[in-house]
Amino acid sequence: MGLVSTPATVLKTYEYSETSKILRLLTRDHGLCSAIAKGARRPRSRFGGLLEPFSDGVATFYVKEGRELHTLSGFELRRERQALGRELVRYAGAGLLTEIALRFASSEPDRELFEQLGRSLDRLVAQNGAVETAVLEETWRLIVRLGFAPALDPCSGCGRSPAPDETTHFDLVGGGIICDGCRRESAALSLKALAPRARTELALLVAGAADATVLETIRFQRNLLRDFIAYHLADHRPLNSFHFLEQRLG
Repeated sequence: MGLVSTPATVLKTYEYSETSKILRLLTRDHGLCSAIAKGARRPRSRFGGLLEPFSDGVATFYVKEGRELHTLSGFELRRERQALGRELVRYAGAGLLTEIALRFASSEPDRELFEQLGRSLDRLVAQNGAVETAVLEETWRLIVRLGFAPALDPCSGCGRSPAPDETTHFDLVGGGIICDGCRRESAALSLKALAPRARTELALLVAGAADATVLETIRFQRNLLRDFIAYHLADHRPLNSFHFLEQRLG
């Protein structure tokens, strides 16, 4: 394929030898890919401080068919997002978003996913208040974009839409809600009681409509999101970045 240029977001960097870095990039036109930036760790490197996590730019690299590690030729910085590092909750939230992209995006181009991640990171930079709500909402946006949206209506057992004031249950394995009647008949062990207010706020988060709302059930929402990711995306193991986020929030 030769030399290509594409908008890219730096998801993670790794030291490689005494002078180089390996980058994990989400690109607009080539999906998730890896590139080595030779000499990037040298004091007078042409890359300077450009290659930092959460940064956006135009990456130019040499692609060889059959090889997973490409060679970075240049990186034109467009947005650096260093402000995320000035507040630990924002930084932890950005780390959660990029870890999800790193682990679950594919090498196939997905322009909407690329643009969604950029918008999510920009929101965490600019968010004024209710930062944890923004982190939860943007994480759900990414999960929905990846095709793992939970089913919040109707009941997955009987097909009935629960009343607004009705307590339901969230089936982590099934990825949806079941009513109390179906719960009593179910052998599922992965159920979480979902009070009416919690269900309403979960629906707002999943739909991307929570905005700057201060959630009444925010700790519950955080725990549910953590467990949902573990069941459906991470082979029953919480993400490292989610653990870091929970430590920052207490």
